[in-house]
Amino acid sequence: MNADLVYFAALQENLTAMATAERPAIERAARAVADSIAAGGVVHYFGSGHSQLVAVEPLQRAGGLAPVNVIADPALSPAAPRHAGVAERVSGYAAAILRTAGIRAGEVVIVVSNSGINAVPVEFALGARESGATVVAVTSRAHSLAAESRHTGGQRLLDVADIVIDTHGSPGDTVVPLGELAVGALSTVLGAALVNALTCRAAQLLVEHHHQEPPLIVSQNTDADAEHRNNALLERFKDRCPRG
Repeated sequence: MNADLVYFAALQENLTAMATAERPAIERAARAVADSIAAGGVVHYFGSGHSQLVAVEPLQRAGGLAPVNVIADPALSPAAPRHAGVAERVSGYAAAILRTAGIRAGEVVIVVSNSGINAVPVEFALGARESGATVVAVTSRAHSLAAESRHTGGQRLLDVADIVIDTHGSPGDTVVPLGELAVGALSTVLGAALVNALTCRAAQLLVEHHHQEPPLIVSQNTDADAEHRNNALLERFKDRCPRG
């Protein structure tokens, strides 16, 4: 079979496994998000390296929630992968990021880390919990347990989060064998799918449980009123969620 078809098959299998097995964790996370937004809070996303791509996914996304604060530190950007790969291992660096993150008690912080073993995401999660936030980890349990933690205390992200959503990704992330090597990473696709699924359920809970209209962004490429509507919505959260 062609490698592209093998990749698609692996992706479909992984998505099904995640949607089925992680149903309880996704529900808990969605309820925490809905409760926080209903009470006037925002949702914070954090990731390093390629996991930062997943953290940025919900920011002002069509069909996404407006009260989203993405904590995207430039030193951890996937645009500079070698630098980010070094920076995310530095113990103590997360404390500097947390000082300006604006996380409040009762809010939800979603920390994305495929491996979940580096110092920065682990320490960031610990710091967010100390601030009184509910921490949701998006990570691969298999990958994390197959690698040694780089956190000074030996902890992994899955050890310190309040809610763990396992992407069911494989150790090494790649899923298509190619001789002695492998190709085709899944973590970014799986993470983006999960973030959007979580948004869908949280929005539904805002309607059904809190009787509130979800603060949802619409595509600005539909009609002239869309951009005006979005701007008015984002204005409500401008002090907590920078618009860029």
